[in-house]
Amino acid sequence: MTSKEIDLEFSKNFSEKLAEAKSVILGTEGMVRLISHYDPDGMSSAAIMAKALTRAGKKFHITLTSKLGAPFMEEVKKEKFDLVIFTDMGSGLIETLETFERNVVVVDHHAPQKEGSKPVVHLNPHLFGFDGAREACGATMSFFLAVTLSDENWDLAPLALAGAVGDRQNLGGFSGYNDQLVAAAVNRELIKREKVLDLRGQTIMDSLLNHPEPYFKGLNGDKKAIKKFLKAMGLDETAAIKELDDEKKRHLASTLSLHLLKQGASTEAINQLVTNRYWLYDRHMYVDELVPLLNACGRRKKYSLGLALALGSKEAMEEARKVHGKHISWIMDTMGDLEKNQPDQLDNIQYIHVRESTYSGVMAGLGTLYLFDKSKPVIGIFSGDDKSHISARATRSLVEKGLDLGAACKNASEQVGGTGGGHNIASGAKVPSKKEKKFLTLLDKVVGEQLAS
Repeated sequence: MTSKEIDLEFSKNFSEKLAEAKSVILGTEGMVRLISHYDPDGMSSAAIMAKALTRAGKKFHITLTSKLGAPFMEEVKKEKFDLVIFTDMGSGLIETLETFERNVVVVDHHAPQKEGSKPVVHLNPHLFGFDGAREACGATMSFFLAVTLSDENWDLAPLALAGAVGDRQNLGGFSGYNDQLVAAAVNRELIKREKVLDLRGQTIMDSLLNHPEPYFKGLNGDKKAIKKFLKAMGLDETAAIKELDDEKKRHLASTLSLHLLKQGASTEAINQLVTNRYWLYDRHMYVDELVPLLNACGRRKKYSLGLALALGSKEAMEEARKVHGKHISWIMDTMGDLEKNQPDQLDNIQYIHVRESTYSGVMAGLGTLYLFDKSKPVIGIFSGDDKSHISARATRSLVEKGLDLGAACKNASEQVGGTGGGHNIASGAKVPSKKEKKFLTLLDKVVGEQLAS
């Protein structure tokens, strides 16, 4: 990788730390344990490292997981692997990892507990002067390590892009290392960038009927309402979006933008309606078509299928499309419910309850972008028998006003015997179910203090 393509030396010690991680990986003769998060960023990160390790002649065992709880970490600590690599997770447990009696490489972008020392090599953008919530994700960081191992791994750039899009770091346009990565991948003809209307289906009817994003209140999922809308626009419901002439595309874009504005969608959602789409030459599809498939596999707990898809299996692609159908159906039904039932309100936060634990973040995110009050973060909650699973989402404007959901969730959850943390714009927590209301009260207070300051 050349500095002309991506500048890895603008911040202190970054290139040195990449070189250190490379030395540790190439110097490992035995089996490698690879552990990653289960979302699109985590799956992309794991696939990048799996490809890089294979090309380096290393044998490995992969696990995708939603959390690094104490029992799981104790099991990993006892295992006989020579090297453990964490991708898209691990930065919050550096002190625990320092007790491991073997080398550990952490490739993450979440708020770090500390920098770390031997045996831990810690690659996290926050440690090198750039924003892990905006400028680089787990897959971006994994890609940097992969191309440090070998220039052959440049063909994994599309997976890094999938991770960044999966973590919504493209909203408002890419910045930082993500932006450099896209420019370099375009230059190498690994991806193609197109400025288009962000409708995901083959036709307008398909987009509005079967896709929850972008979400137009009163239209998505309602075939009768969509037919009426298209008739008023003078558009054929069977026409492919690509076949519309420029004038019709502009008219459609302006009408849909106005619709989003009237329904109170966020600035990010409105600005995203006409956006860059990225064609992946190796996959013969857009990255925003791959990411929902990865997301569906993760949310439906089909981790092996998602990893196989990320690694490029054609058989996995077909099966993932079936899983995606169930995933989308669940989201569309729930979005319809959220249109009719507004969130519960506290002074500084608003919250919703969802029926499945893996969807609390999805629904909080979509509610934030398309449906709810933009002056407060949205908290998605799944109330289990013992634990309540919390996902918090906000707009960039709230972050600019001082909101840090990662710090807020950590503060409030620890006060009720739980755990929490994450990014300023997106975070999560797990708290005892019986302490859920107290947690929300504390979170409301912390958020209010942040915004007031």
